[in-house]
Amino acid sequence: MIAEVILLDGQVKNFKKEVIKKARQLAGFLPKKGTIEIYLIGSRRMKMLNKKFRGQDKATNVLSFQKPKGFPGTKLGEVYLDTWYIRKHKESLELMLAHGVLHILGYDHEKRSDRIKMEKKERQLLSKLVV
Repeated sequence: MIAEVILLDGQVKNFKKEVIKKARQLAGFLPKKGTIEIYLIGSRRMKMLNKKFRGQDKATNVLSFQKPKGFPGTKLGEVYLDTWYIRKHKESLELMLAHGVLHILGYDHEKRSDRIKMEKKERQLLSKLVV
């Protein structure tokens, strides 16, 4: 898997190097072929996306969008990270990155059994990341 990191908002540029490093490591542990685009965005843009796609009028830490079925190309999907939100709420950037990527790969946490599988995979991936 290839992870491309794209900076959309200048106020989060300080996180780009760290996210690139972690995204490349994470991509090396995942067998699926294709590309995931990881966008670094600010809270204002995240709030707009969250409202548009989830009906939530607030910022959040991570949003993931899988490529629509039948869509040509090797792009698997997009992950949007609000790095300021993640740091402000003392969340793990690595965990939110892994969480977003796993959503792209088909994991979810709607049912308890799915949540357990996803959390196990998150722990496996995080244990492999070099701090």
